[in-house]
Amino acid sequence: MNDPRDDDLMALLGDAVAEEAAVSDRRRTAARAAFTWRSIDAELAELLHDSALDAGAAVRSDGEDSRTLSFGHSGLTLELELDGEALLGQVIAPGGAADTTVPASVLLERPDADARSAVAEASGFFRFEGVRPGTARFVVEQGGWSLTTPWVTL
Repeated sequence: MNDPRDDDLMALLGDAVAEEAAVSDRRRTAARAAFTWRSIDAELAELLHDSALDAGAAVRSDGEDSRTLSFGHSGLTLELELDGEALLGQVIAPGGAADTTVPASVLLERPDADARSAVAEASGFFRFEGVRPGTARFVVEQGGWSLTTPWVTL
């Protein structure tokens, strides 16, 4: 004789399977993205240098000097120079050389604006124009690797 609790359990499992089809693609994508953030601290690039943090920089600066930032992760380096509204950068592969076989793509992300992208030339250099002050981060992808910077204030 079947236990009525088994029938109840089977009915609940059937309902759960039926609900799976009702989950939207948007929610699936959000769930996958949230899951990948479980190891974000290990994946973020480290801030290696920020000229705005140099001793006395705030005292000497007239507000119009360029600012340099450097990020690194797993031997990869992202060098940035912000001069007014122009942002110049270079992607440097391990060993100090740019990987000329596959161009690097650089994504400039802002919480209050659409992301902008640039493709680095063979030597690893790229440029963004019209970069206004505010919070930003950079995602660099080249071949099979990527580098994501922490959020910084430009």
